[in-house]
Amino acid sequence: MSAAMIGAGTMLPSAAMAGAAVQTGVHADAHERRAEPTVISADGGAIVSRAPDQAKVSVGVEASGKTTAEAPDALNKAMERVIKAVKDTQLAGLVVQSQSVSLHPEYERQSDGRQTREPRIIGYRASNTIRVTTADVASVGQVLDKAVAAGANQVFGIGFARKDDAEARREALVKATADARSKAEAIADALGYRIVRVQRAQTGSVGVRPMYKSWGRGMEFAADVQFAPAPTPIESGQVEVSANVSVEFVVEPK
Repeated sequence: MSAAMIGAGTMLPSAAMAGAAVQTGVHADAHERRAEPTVISADGGAIVSRAPDQAKVSVGVEASGKTTAEAPDALNKAMERVIKAVKDTQLAGLVVQSQSVSLHPEYERQSDGRQTREPRIIGYRASNTIRVTTADVASVGQVLDKAVAAGANQVFGIGFARKDDAEARREALVKATADARSKAEAIADALGYRIVRVQRAQTGSVGVRPMYKSWGRGMEFAADVQFAPAPTPIESGQVEVSANVSVEFVVEPK
């Protein structure tokens, strides 16, 4: 028999426990018998919000050609212009990183969109995507504007995060623990008990949920599409850091 538990899915002390005659955890021939403590188990959770200090966006170029050399050649020239335009923004903490590069054949298809019975390659499609990170969250819209103006025809999403979330994680854990104790105190008070000490504490999930806007497979458009000169509006929102804990409190009658 384990310690008496109070809470969801737990047991109240039996009459034998109430009489302090519990034999749990001792040998039958022991001269002294010690009652197991009565325990209340409670879960706590908390969410802490912080303003992001990093913005990330993925942009790319997709190009077609009749040969395996023609498609990449057109792609590479356009991608060089995009990367240069992004770097020329000189935003704080700017990092440009290659994310994906691909080249695949295009097959002849019937008028209804189905592939012909005998596959025949009619050209090639190449793509290159980069991920751009900057500490200038408020100006990340410039990355999109400059990249598109330079020839980018794919935008895959934008996200916001914290470079260092240790302090926010700690605050979330503290608040989650306080939440667990508050719940345990409410249960104990309703049953005529009071908390005397903590028997066990366990950390559950602690995670960071960055703000992220996805356009699915990507927002694609023709390279010759003309955009209005107005800058792309971007709202960074808040980054949420969550924590969950489970705590067991030893209680005794008031």
